Amino acid sequence: MSSKVLPALPLYAGILMLMGCSGPQEDPRVTFCRGMAADLAGGDVSAWRHADNRIVEPEHAVVKVQSGGETVSCWYEYSAVEPGAMEQANPLLAYATLPYQVRVKGRMIKGQALSRAVRQQQVELGQAVVEQARQGLNKAVETARDVVDKVNAR
Repeated sequence: MSSKVLPALPLYAGILMLMGCSGPQEDPRVTFCRGMAADLAGGDVSAWRHADNRIVEPEHAVVKVQSGGETVSCWYEYSAVEPGAMEQANPLLAYATLPYQVRVKGRMIKGQALSRAVRQQQVELGQAVVEQARQGLNKAVETARDVVDKVNAR
């Protein structure tokens, strides 16, 4: 194997891993609300689509997701100390990432019931992140092996 290729392999592997983990990013409040909707109202998280946001400055923001004819709404508290350019570009950034109340099937969920649902959703999202990272790492390893095989074949 060429001595020029060996030092570059870690760099290529790192770049490939980052590429495997990147992609279009959904706002975390929307992602969390979709997960809460799937957990509390049923269905697969992929069936829940972002419907809209309603921001009542500065008190709260409401993120709505829909599946079929059903809507789930998640309320997020204002949490910005001093809004800046990022919050101007994306007003949801000024709000907490965990909801303080959720409306499912006309019923408001708060307090301990919401805390349990939030903890469950955090576990599920954590597991999904680990799985996505594992898949990205496996893809990067496969690509690195292909590169090494091609170099060795020369």
